[in-house]
Amino acid sequence: MSERKRFHPLAVFIYLFKGLKSWSFAVLLLVFNGELMTLFGLIALSAIVLLSLIQALWKYFSQTYQISSEKIILYRGVFRKRETDIPYERIQTIKQRQWFFFKPFGVIQLLIETAGGESTQAEASMPAVNIEVWEWIEKYRQGDQPESEIHSAGLEMQKESSSADYTVTNSQIVLFALTDLSIMATLIAVIIFISEFIPENWITTTTSMAESLLRAGWLASLSILFVSLVFVMLLSLLRTFIQYYNFQVNRTNQTLTIESGLFERKIQKIPVEKIQGLKIRQQPVRKLLGISTVELLLAGGQEAEGESGIVKKLYILPIISDHQLYETLSELLPEWNFTRPEIKFVSRKKLWYFWKWKLLFIPIAAGLAFLNYWLALAAVAVMFILLLNSWLEEQHQGYQIQTAHRICIQNIEWFSKVQTFVERQKVQSFSEQTTRWLFPKQIGHINLFIKTGDALEVIGLNFIDEIDVQKLKRFYRNKD
Repeated sequence: MSERKRFHPLAVFIYLFKGLKSWSFAVLLLVFNGELMTLFGLIALSAIVLLSLIQALWKYFSQTYQISSEKIILYRGVFRKRETDIPYERIQTIKQRQWFFFKPFGVIQLLIETAGGESTQAEASMPAVNIEVWEWIEKYRQGDQPESEIHSAGLEMQKESSSADYTVTNSQIVLFALTDLSIMATLIAVIIFISEFIPENWITTTTSMAESLLRAGWLASLSILFVSLVFVMLLSLLRTFIQYYNFQVNRTNQTLTIESGLFERKIQKIPVEKIQGLKIRQQPVRKLLGISTVELLLAGGQEAEGESGIVKKLYILPIISDHQLYETLSELLPEWNFTRPEIKFVSRKKLWYFWKWKLLFIPIAAGLAFLNYWLALAAVAVMFILLLNSWLEEQHQGYQIQTAHRICIQNIEWFSKVQTFVERQKVQSFSEQTTRWLFPKQIGHINLFIKTGDALEVIGLNFIDEIDVQKLKRFYRNKD
C-alpha cells in the first residue's frame, strides 16, 4: 500500500467544524450585541460559513498521505509544500477516534504521537481514513503477523469488547457526574467570561429581579438556588455521559487500551513502560461514598484541552469502589503489585507553619472593612477556605516506602486526598529545602520531580522532620 492518497471525503466535515469553531467567539459577540438576526449579522454569519467551507476544501485537496513498509508520509500545501516522514520505530502511541457519523462508513481518525512530539498534541493527524489504513500501519509496526489477527484488532473500533478488564456502568457514570465538583468552577468561569459581553441593560434587569426575589422572601431565593443546582447537575451529567459512555480498559500483553465516548468514540493504546506514575484521587463527597478516581501519569500522549494547552487528566479508572480498587489495579498492572498504603503522617502538630501566612488575611480584611463591607467579607471567606485546606494538609500529608523501588506520597489538593504512586527509576530528580528559621528545628521540605510529557510533575511534602527528609533521600539514592 504505497500509492499516495487523499483522506476520506468526510475529512471536509472535520475541517469545516474546526473552522467554524475558531469563529465561535465572533458569533457570540453577534448574539450578545443583538445583531445576529440583523442584515449585518446575517451577512457576517454567511461570510464565516463560506470562508470556513473554502478553507476546509482547500485543506482537503492540498493534503495527502502515503503508507510504506518503513514509514508514514504526510504531504500538505500547494505553493509551499511540506512533507512529514514518521518512521514506525519512532511512533509511541496511535490514538483512534470515531465520530458517530464515521461508523457507518468504516472511517476513523488517527492521531500519531512520537518520542520527539509535543506532550499536548499529536505530531501528525490523519483526520479521516478507512479502518484498513490503521490495519496496514499496525501490520508494518508489528511485522508481518497473520492477516486474521490484524483484521480482528482493527474491528475493535466497530464492536464492543466482551473481555474488558474493567467497564464503567451507566449508574457509575451518573454517580461520577453528580459528585464532580469541578463543574461548579467551570460554570463560574464561563459566567464571568460571558458577563464581559452581556449588555448593561440585561445585567440591570437581572439585578432588579434578584432584589425583588430577596424582598419576596427566603422561599423564592431557595427555589432559585435549587433550580440552579439542578441545572448544574444536569449539565455535569450530560458532559460526563458523553465523555465516559461505555468506558472500558483492557490489558493485552504490555499494552493498556482505554476506550470511551458516545458521539466520538476514542481509543488510546498505552505501552506500560510509558506509565510514569499513578494518582488515586478522592474528593470529600466521594470519600463519604467510598469511591475513588485513578489517573495515569505518562511520559507523553496526554491530550490538550481546547486551545488553552492545559493537559487533560487521563483516567484509567474514572470511578471505582474502594473495596475493588487495589484488586482491579493489580489485574491491570500486575508488575506494580499494588497494596493499600499505610501512610506515615509527617506534619501533624505543625499547624502553625501551614497557617501563618494565611492569617495575614485578617489585617487585610480589617482594612477592606473601611472601604467595602462585601470585600472584607470576601477576604474572610477566602481566608477560611485556605485555613481549612491547610488544616487538612497538616493532618493527612504523608508517605510510605512500599518497596525498595516504589513510594506512595499522600497530599491534599483543594480538599481532595491524592495518593501518588511512583517507581524510583521514574523520579527525575529530588530536592530538599529549608529556611534559616526552620533549620534549627530540623524541619524542611522535599520535592520529587516526575516527567509527564514535556513538563515535570512536582510532588512534595512540606514541613516534615529531618529524619523523614533523609529517609526519602536515601530511597531516591537507592541506599538502605
